[in-house]
Amino acid sequence: MKYGFFPGCTYSSSAGYKESTEAVSKILGTELIEIEDWNCCGATSYWSTQDIPAYVLPARIMALAEKQNLKQIVNVCNACYSTLRKAKEKLSKDNELLEKVNISLAEEKLKYSGKVTIRHYLEVIVNDLKPEDIKKHVNVDIKDVIVAPYYGCQLNRPWGDLDNPHYPTMLDRLCKIIGAGVLSDFSAKTSCCGAASIMPHNKECLSLNQRIVSDALFKGAKVISTICPLCQLNVDASQLKLNLTKIPVLYFTQLMGLAFGLNERELGMDKLIVPFKI
Repeated sequence: MKYGFFPGCTYSSSAGYKESTEAVSKILGTELIEIEDWNCCGATSYWSTQDIPAYVLPARIMALAEKQNLKQIVNVCNACYSTLRKAKEKLSKDNELLEKVNISLAEEKLKYSGKVTIRHYLEVIVNDLKPEDIKKHVNVDIKDVIVAPYYGCQLNRPWGDLDNPHYPTMLDRLCKIIGAGVLSDFSAKTSCCGAASIMPHNKECLSLNQRIVSDALFKGAKVISTICPLCQLNVDASQLKLNLTKIPVLYFTQLMGLAFGLNERELGMDKLIVPFKI
């Protein structure tokens, strides 16, 4: 299966997301075709201004995908996913805005028509593959790896068409498919980590991450698994300033890779701040 792929700005520099996503994608046969000449989606500028340039940034990504005849754009970042989806929705309802955006895109001989679908790679794995298609690649018993599935606050909100916006289970189900233990009562699974606000508002965001980490520890988790580079960095790095037992924060693709028998270096896990040992 082939999918258009928008990596996003933090993908290559994150703690093993690129390595693990590429490795897992190769094993599962989900071919991720990178969108040529992609740009930052403008997540921060979109939320802060929502003026014409803020819409041009995500529209340009979608227009580039259409130019490559890609019907779907898959990404691995909640902020990117949310920005693209909200821009797509707004442009589908505002013809005047769409015309202004396309005037800007015309300078590069691009045009956005709204034909692409925006998806997260987690959803692709859970919804496009059968459980047995995933299970057949599991080579390592990871039942003792008790996972706190952390979705972050943006994947299912505000639309709620992927999963329950308040208590999603997609990642829970995937963890069970690959044989990991799962916390069924992880109440902080959709709590906000502070995202990009952690730099200017560090103190306030530390308290957000303390709730996530403390809930995972209290419920007996051995790892936290996440689906977004901003979430991973915040929850991982914040622990340096929290007076709590340290708990590794793995990408869901790293967790899958471990179950598939890949080693920690192949999955980029040497880049984690809080180290993990199976």
